[in-house]
Amino acid sequence: MTTSQIGSASGPVGSRASRPVAAVRLASDHAELWLPAALAAMSAIGWLPFVLAVVPLPLDGDLAFFLSSLVLSPSFPVNVVLPAAALFCAVLSATLLSATGEAVLLRGINRLRGLALSDRSVDEEAARVWLIGLLAALPAFAVAVALLAMMAAVAPGEYQSPDLGRGPLLVRIALDVWPLFVLQVAAIAIGQAFAAGSVRASVDTGRTSIGLALLVGLRGLLHRPLRRVAIAVAIGVVLAAWLVLTWALLRILWIPIGRQAESGALLTPASAALLVGFVAIWLCLVAGAGMLHAWSSTWWSLEVGVPGMGTPSAGGGDRWT
Repeated sequence: MTTSQIGSASGPVGSRASRPVAAVRLASDHAELWLPAALAAMSAIGWLPFVLAVVPLPLDGDLAFFLSSLVLSPSFPVNVVLPAAALFCAVLSATLLSATGEAVLLRGINRLRGLALSDRSVDEEAARVWLIGLLAALPAFAVAVALLAMMAAVAPGEYQSPDLGRGPLLVRIALDVWPLFVLQVAAIAIGQAFAAGSVRASVDTGRTSIGLALLVGLRGLLHRPLRRVAIAVAIGVVLAAWLVLTWALLRILWIPIGRQAESGALLTPASAALLVGFVAIWLCLVAGAGMLHAWSSTWWSLEVGVPGMGTPSAGGGDRWT
């Protein structure tokens, strides 16, 4: 498949159904895109299955005891502010890593599309990607704050009330605030659709300011809101399936290793072999996350490409093989 053929598929008259298929072919044929894509995906949310597989969720009593001990501690609120500050720094570092991976990935995709690379440095492009992503995530962040406040309000009552067959504490709390969960999913999907157009308007054209890129992204979202939100939802469903399958596989593999760790036999040859196999399979899953993110980012590049955006390079760029 050549650059011109892919370009026609992404144009106004191209088949919309061919775009995700072309993106799959690109992601599977060009493994050099997997590393920056894996960095972007794992820094954002790809780490979650690994943590949930290795660290079990706390029981209702343990969670209630932990929260009450925080509030009743003599060092309150310092014991809350300091971990919150550390968490903020960790999240900031993760988002910057994700933006860097996304900027490098988009450069690779644009090179394969036959577009001339921007004269900006990778650091500058990463900063622009990070800033646009931050602005696009503000509505979802506002909903998340409201969701946490509502959960904090209903949690004491659910903990003190009888179970009545409604399930664990976290499930009962989720049932009380489910409309905000729906609103959170909608805000994330709309933010992803908006950020996809804005980021590519900023990266694909070297002289576009961030304000103009945001305007291009908003205009594209308003022009085809249903399709772009539907693409964001479809990519989110695929990502959620990968997260669930990855967690399930890692959890099954970790059960014997966890038992060996509890018995103090983690350093035995058998346990070491299990641990090496666990890490190897996890690295394979990381590569799968890279291919998945390369596919989704390429699909967005084909979908939101604006006619005239980007300058063809002097040789027409590389071929999409």
